[in-house]
Amino acid sequence: MKLKKLRAVQFIEFAAAMPVALLFYVLPRAVAFRLGEWLGELMYRIMDRRRAIGYKNLTIAFGETLSEAERQQILRATFRNLGKSLVETLHFPKMSKRAVQEKVTIAGQEHYQAALHKGKGFICLAAHMGNWEMTPHAQAAAGYPLSVVARPLDNQFFDWMVLKLRTMYGNKMITSRNSLKHILAALKQKEAVGILMDQNTTRSAGIFVDFFGKPACTIPVIAILALRYNVPVLPTFVVRTGFDTHTLYIGPEIDITRTGDLHHDIEVNTANFNKILADFIRQYPDQWFWIHNRWKTQPQ
Repeated sequence: MKLKKLRAVQFIEFAAAMPVALLFYVLPRAVAFRLGEWLGELMYRIMDRRRAIGYKNLTIAFGETLSEAERQQILRATFRNLGKSLVETLHFPKMSKRAVQEKVTIAGQEHYQAALHKGKGFICLAAHMGNWEMTPHAQAAAGYPLSVVARPLDNQFFDWMVLKLRTMYGNKMITSRNSLKHILAALKQKEAVGILMDQNTTRSAGIFVDFFGKPACTIPVIAILALRYNVPVLPTFVVRTGFDTHTLYIGPEIDITRTGDLHHDIEVNTANFNKILADFIRQYPDQWFWIHNRWKTQPQ
């Protein structure tokens, strides 16, 4: 048994982190968030491997159009956003639904409502933009809770705590392991399902489609659901607009290509989803999670 799998080791990790988490929780919001940014700055300086991944990803996405200073600025923003988002998530229990509505402006809620009125359920095409944890919180606070697909954390104690935070306002979590039947059950109940599709996956779980001009192994599940069950797909991305404010952008329903060739249509629509995501990232390059090894899996 691997050491990290041992329940006792996981509990020790959890117990060691709790005093720090409690400190961030009890501090005034502005002070805690500023410390979160400093935490992100520290991570930028000491996490050499992640910083290198970020530089590589920015080169893939933008080539030589970015200067060295611009790359550093974007990567710093990525790390600072990560530190701040961690602290922000710890403050969720302090926030009422009204407070969430005051912090998050929703642009395009009419698209969300139109998809709901179709009565089929629908998919929110999401990504690791801004503080992505704010998306389901903002929608639940507005009266539209949703189910979100997420990979369980390796540490079961952290996973339990994060689950409590994510489901505070009525949202549901679907584990990414054997998730399809739970996604279909949620859609059958005419619910919205949030799926993050901007991370690398294995060859057995993904297909290779273009992302910023390079093949990226991408989950095809959103295209499969749209084609087989005729459910709407809406782009749903959140970005920071200030020190303690966000905007959740909900786009109109995405047109789905249907030629009758299922394999071809899955590939074409998945590529289109990636293009929509890439176009949005280009608008807010300092908001995406560049330090994930997105192009790790490559065609043989």
